[in-house]
Amino acid sequence: MHDIVIKNGTILDGSGSPMYLGDIAVNNGVITEMGDLGGETARSEVDAQGLYVTPGFIDISNRSDVYWRLFTDAKLESLLRQGITTVIGGNSGASLAPHYNEQMFLSTQKWTDVTGTNVNWESVSDFYSTLQEKKLSLNFGMFVGHGTLRRGIIGDETRELSLPESSSLVSQLEKGLIDGALGASLGLVYTHERSASIDELVKVAECVKKYNTLLAVHLRDEDQDLIGALDEILEVVRETGARVHITHLKAVGQDSWPLMREAVGRIDQMILEGFDVSFDIYPYTVTGSVLYTFLPRWVSEGGKTMLLGRLRNQPTYDQVRKELRGSRLNLDSAIVSLAPHAKHLLGRTLLDIAKERNTDVSTLILDLLLASEGRVIILLDALSEENIVRGLESPYSVVTSNSPGYTITQEVQDLQVHPRSFGAFPRLFNRYVKERNTLSWELAIHKSTHKVANRLGIADRGLLREGFSADIVIFDPLTIKDVATVDKPIAYAEGVLHVIINGEFAIYEGETTQLQSGQVLRRTDK
Repeated sequence: MHDIVIKNGTILDGSGSPMYLGDIAVNNGVITEMGDLGGETARSEVDAQGLYVTPGFIDISNRSDVYWRLFTDAKLESLLRQGITTVIGGNSGASLAPHYNEQMFLSTQKWTDVTGTNVNWESVSDFYSTLQEKKLSLNFGMFVGHGTLRRGIIGDETRELSLPESSSLVSQLEKGLIDGALGASLGLVYTHERSASIDELVKVAECVKKYNTLLAVHLRDEDQDLIGALDEILEVVRETGARVHITHLKAVGQDSWPLMREAVGRIDQMILEGFDVSFDIYPYTVTGSVLYTFLPRWVSEGGKTMLLGRLRNQPTYDQVRKELRGSRLNLDSAIVSLAPHAKHLLGRTLLDIAKERNTDVSTLILDLLLASEGRVIILLDALSEENIVRGLESPYSVVTSNSPGYTITQEVQDLQVHPRSFGAFPRLFNRYVKERNTLSWELAIHKSTHKVANRLGIADRGLLREGFSADIVIFDPLTIKDVATVDKPIAYAEGVLHVIINGEFAIYEGETTQLQSGQVLRRTDK
């Protein structure tokens, strides 16, 4: 008798091959048989007639770690109800490990108040052990954050590293990779990594290359200098041969929209030259961004303390306000998503708040940053639908939520999060498969499963194959859709009926279970 048998389902195995009818048997957390299993019995049987059976979705750029949701939310139900079975943390240069001194945690302060945070781990291996003991609702893997390592070495300084410091950073990264991290991440848009030299980036990439892992990169610029920022990383690829993944490739602001075609074209050319580059897309025109990244670059040089110090100086404050007023990117319609000092402002536009205060948006931005110690996140409808389609159509793209997960509670109901936390993958299927025919079902599933696993070097997930770990999603193709919107973001997606993680039901007949069967995913040598 099997543990689980799924019968009569339409199988999309993750490879991109055509869907077909079939059955699947699961035992001891592994897919053990596939085919016609009509006479087989199991402790749990699912009749999947009329339903799609796919591998669990792998979210390559998830934020549940740096938002601390891994520790405060036992289920992360908004992710499970999308069909996500694996999340990858440590993105954009910020990871929760290693943690050798207090400075290293400051790389996450853009998203989470780290004041008074106590942790009981130092290395990546220690962190993984802590998570496994805690029990996870989903599988978790991670990148080592370049910004985290930098802070551990030079603290709050923002400068190029000396040769000994650079060697120390690479040594720490190497240990993290040996401990099982899936690669390294860069957050070059953020203050403490802007001063990293090309030589430093090359050394990081060489280390990643040595261990055949992935370098995930948040570009320095996604607006006017998108192409220059992309070229910087592509030059690192040419010099090192490292495998590189661009985190949420996008062109922000209408004036920059034409640059997306050129960016995708340059990646195409790299592939033709024999290099290995990919990128991810979240299927929304609305971004979720740290507000200070929209200030002139010079204002935040030296870190948060220097930024706030400059803004408290009246002549400097006036100069920054003047430059903001001349910016090409209009932030009037930006919605406040996170402002710990003023939760009553959540969900409101900057223009609306400015009018209420009888001021202008540029002044308001600076005042919000001062009042919140720099911790403000905004939602801004600044991307092009055409560019989302262009990105999804690229053979080198995968799909991500780029967000943390939430279980709906009274406290969560009051948050103004990005709707992708609740709907990214169902939105992909509903809008870009069913409504717009941008992708076939098979290709959309491939970009959510096996293509992602292959990029990360996860050998036993992302496909429905005998011998693979049983991470399986069963959903209704007619009803799957995202419900969350920018105005009402706290709403679970619909249509996912069963989610199996490591052979255990995380969702059964549309309801979450109490089981927490997620595992830590470590790098394995190929």
